[in-house]
Amino acid sequence: MTGPAAGGRADQERAQKAMVAALRWPSPLRQRLSKCGEDGHWMWNEWRCHSPACVRCRGRYTRKQERQLSAALGDATNADLSMFTIMFGVASEADDIGPIWLKAKSDLRNRVNAMRRASSRWDRVALTGWVEADPIVYDDMAVLGTQQRTMLAGLNTPCWRADGGPAWVVHIHGVAYHPAIDWQAAQAAFATQWPGERRVHVQPFYADKSVEANIGGAVRYSTKYRAGRWMGGGFDFWPAPWMAEYYDWADRFSQGWQSMRFRMSGKAMTDPCEKNNASSVDVSYIEPMYTTSSLNSYPILYTEGGRPA
Repeated sequence: MTGPAAGGRADQERAQKAMVAALRWPSPLRQRLSKCGEDGHWMWNEWRCHSPACVRCRGRYTRKQERQLSAALGDATNADLSMFTIMFGVASEADDIGPIWLKAKSDLRNRVNAMRRASSRWDRVALTGWVEADPIVYDDMAVLGTQQRTMLAGLNTPCWRADGGPAWVVHIHGVAYHPAIDWQAAQAAFATQWPGERRVHVQPFYADKSVEANIGGAVRYSTKYRAGRWMGGGFDFWPAPWMAEYYDWADRFSQGWQSMRFRMSGKAMTDPCEKNNASSVDVSYIEPMYTTSSLNSYPILYTEGGRPA
């Protein structure tokens, strides 16, 4: 399913049906997806599955995250904010994504804490992001750009499987609040932890857009989970068995989006005289789902550049 219009709501729903048909039986995820939207018989509310695999719930979750993150960063300016992407590693199969992600979250928290010990300018840095995994098979290597091939080769990790199924490139997309440091300092610090060409990409927010618009674009991109990619000017959905493998793992790994997200609040800034105390940006209360067809692929695998519109 390719073409300029592919990747919209109707195409996503058709892809979801194909994925459901490919799930093994019995499947708790299949049962929840089939019931999503039914009358819940409680205050006339619909029953919702809250699964990242669900097109409807994904749209609701994304809109809620946009509102909550915009509220948490209400006093921030575009100069204080960036979208960040970090590539952590390659999982040989979907069940290996979880361990890579859990270690990455710990490493990311430790990296920020180390920078805080080195400089108080990092005290107010706050991060919110979501894990994403892109499938890659041997034939993809021929269509990747030079920088992406170099990046993957530098990991010294096989990017394909003997059974013909995909390996999974695990990364995070998210929003960084960094009022006392510039985006170059954030990129340099993260690149120290994850060295290698294009493994870390920090993109400052557009100065000609509102903070809310920039946050919305970053959140929509980070939570898109469309199970496809833009290739050669058209959108190409993953094969249904790949979608089934990925979403079956996500359903077993995370309750809704809870374990798919990373968040780290800034430290409170208090002066000795207890004057002009500035509270940190607190993203801890943001709860753990539209279409992002207007967004270009972020520069991890399938483009040489691009950033959210």
